[in-house]
Amino acid sequence: MSSFVMQQQLVLSQEVIPAVRGEYYSYASVFTEERPLYALMKCKSNKSRLIAEAANLASEVNAIFQFDDGNPRIISIKEADTIGLLGSGMHTEGTFDNIWFATSNFTAEQFAKLRGGKDVDRLVEVCKNMLANQRKFAVELHEELVVAFMTSGGKYGMFLVEEITISSIQIEACHILI
Repeated sequence: MSSFVMQQQLVLSQEVIPAVRGEYYSYASVFTEERPLYALMKCKSNKSRLIAEAANLASEVNAIFQFDDGNPRIISIKEADTIGLLGSGMHTEGTFDNIWFATSNFTAEQFAKLRGGKDVDRLVEVCKNMLANQRKFAVELHEELVVAFMTSGGKYGMFLVEEITISSIQIEACHILI
């Protein structure tokens, strides 16, 4: 795990700082068994969160990384709630946005070019095209995989799985709220 990314996450805010419509976000993040929630918020805000924060994050939390049996995956927050990954008694129907995932055949280089270009229209177009052919509530992860996503609340983005260990998943990502 990159020590730079870990240090960067330590200085990010733990506040709930919602994404702003039209702002492009590009970031790196590390998710762990202790901090598996993926909150698609403003770049000043830490993207990896504790499960206990799910109810307070509401529509800002979109997914959870799961580390079971050496088969890491990302799961929509609604699906995670339904199958009990958020703990007993959570069941916050209507609180969370839907999120759908699609795996891509993008290489790390293609993803880096798209991400670095900060072309919002292109990012949204690519995500819509990938998600038109497949929409999943969960995706198994492996290193170098690029995943596109979109939410019912209007967030579009992609992430590259950079590194997977027994207890962490490091990604490079970008997203936009339109």
